[in-house]
Amino acid sequence: MAEHYASHEIIEVHELLQVKAAATAKASMMQGLATDKQLKQLLEESAETSQKAVEELRDILNKSKL
Repeated sequence: MAEHYASHEIIEVHELLQVKAAATAKASMMQGLATDKQLKQLLEESAETSQKAVEELRDILNKSKL
């Protein structure tokens, strides 16, 4: 069943999706450059968390009806 959201809510979700996608890409890229073990772990966790958020936001958009 499609969810009904206001137009401004859909725009906000799109904006959040862009931010989280960029955060995922940046954390993944920086993870490869980091030499400190603890920093690598933090970047990996950040990338995973951001990727989960991207998936959830995409799910919201897929279920929404404008």
